[in-house]
Amino acid sequence: MKQLFELSGFHIYLQILVIIVSITVHLYTTRNKKRKESTIELIAIYTIGLSGWFALISGVMGHMIFADQVANSIGWPLNSGFQMELGFAAAGIGLIGFMGFWQRSFWLPYIIARSCFLWGAGVTHIIHMIFERNFSPSNTGIILYWDFLLPFILIGLYRAVKKDHAKKDLTH
Repeated sequence: MKQLFELSGFHIYLQILVIIVSITVHLYTTRNKKRKESTIELIAIYTIGLSGWFALISGVMGHMIFADQVANSIGWPLNSGFQMELGFAAAGIGLIGFMGFWQRSFWLPYIIARSCFLWGAGVTHIIHMIFERNFSPSNTGIILYWDFLLPFILIGLYRAVKKDHAKKDLTH
């Protein structure tokens, strides 16, 4: 397991793969059946729910259990209580997203909290690159891109689902 955290961005690549496979399997197995959710809503359900699950797991695993390995890959000091705090924050935010599988009312709070968290992390990574010359593997690359990209994906999906629901309300 330790080697997986040494591969910068592994959890992000795995998250993307799991989300795509889950959506594909669901859509394929229900292709000839009447679904209560639209395709865009199913994509949102899996993206929000699974990104929440991955935030929860990577927060606990990465910032609590394998804290020193993750700190080293980011270029942070080892043995910091900050890692434990970050792990709890990521786990709490992730749990809200994971609950979005069952409760759509959790979507917006998750998107707001996760977007603030990720955009803040992204800005912090950039500041560390500029002022501290920290180009550690987990301070750059896919980690940095995902900090900015995932919030836009989540916001876009949320807006698309709201628009889809508004269109359905007008036709019924």
